Amino acid sequence: MKKYNTAFPYFPKDDIEEILKDTREMLNGNKMLTMGENVQKFEKDFSAYCQTNYAVATNSCTSALEIALSSLNLTSEDEVIVPVQTFVATGSCVLKNGAKIVFCDVDDDFLLDFEFMKKLINKNTKAVIIVHFAGMISTNIIRIKEYLKERNIILVEDDAHAHGATFGDLKAGNIGDIGCFSFYSTKIMTTGEGGMITTNNQEIYEKCASLRNRGMDINYKGELFINLGSNHRFTEFQGLLGIYQLKRVEEFLEHRNKIANIYKNELSNLIDKGIVRLQVPAQNSRHSYWRFIIFLNNHDRDEIIQKLNALNIKADAPYFPLLHNQPLFENIEKENMQNAERLSKTHISLPIHMLISEEDSIIIAKKLKEVLV
Repeated sequence: MKKYNTAFPYFPKDDIEEILKDTREMLNGNKMLTMGENVQKFEKDFSAYCQTNYAVATNSCTSALEIALSSLNLTSEDEVIVPVQTFVATGSCVLKNGAKIVFCDVDDDFLLDFEFMKKLINKNTKAVIIVHFAGMISTNIIRIKEYLKERNIILVEDDAHAHGATFGDLKAGNIGDIGCFSFYSTKIMTTGEGGMITTNNQEIYEKCASLRNRGMDINYKGELFINLGSNHRFTEFQGLLGIYQLKRVEEFLEHRNKIANIYKNELSNLIDKGIVRLQVPAQNSRHSYWRFIIFLNNHDRDEIIQKLNALNIKADAPYFPLLHNQPLFENIEKENMQNAERLSKTHISLPIHMLISEEDSIIIAKKLKEVLV
């Protein structure tokens, strides 16, 4: 029986041949192995794709988030609001920078709750990190963006799931003051490990580029260190993979949306009966579908996952436990995250990536219906 895994990196055969050819040139000593022309080209291409002025490649999205917040010169009095449905790095980057993390509940799409966020903001609020969970941009994004801008609060995007996601004329990476992407192996496009910072702000760009490279002054030709940075640099191998993956990202997104639409059609009867519920993106937006999220009504989520796994369908529930329930944050004051707690017990994700065919998605949906009905 075929096994349907959650996520796999994907490189077309033609790209593999070209990548191997370029890799041989590097190994023959004809190119730099780190921070060379591949990294520079990838940064340039990625900033153009996100429609931003600048991009800074890093060795991970965790590093990107830590550097992004470090560029804001946070103090122990500053507060950063973070939604609780996210990976640990979205929260740990706040602690790494010595600021206070303030947890925010989520709405029914598992995204930052705008009204809840407004109640948390005070004179100490320096930034809000918004997570485009699973690849969906919040239907409240314009309201969030304008509300924060009026109060001079920095908006940081966690774009780890959202390569190419859009909302009207906005695109993941250019919505906030800073965007942070992931190129981990399970993401929509991958360099194995890796991340990227995007921004339109020159001052933020120069600070991030410096912090990424041990605090070096990027405008000085020699070794002049002006910030307390570290080594978060991107290798030429990663840059090469990124260049080829970015060329394919629209193809990847088209396929993911096609599979998502098949899932929606196949599960429409269950949706109409209220057995399952899906995220509902705005009509003028594009979901990137890093994951296809389903919310179950009146079913034991863990039992359904076990049944699907027994059928060789790798379903899971990212992220559980919720951020505020992780031991790392046990001593931090928090409010009741009522909606997040409720949803986190009901959500599952189905396989959706380049190695899931249209036929596969129909089979997976059929098996899900069998275990639910």
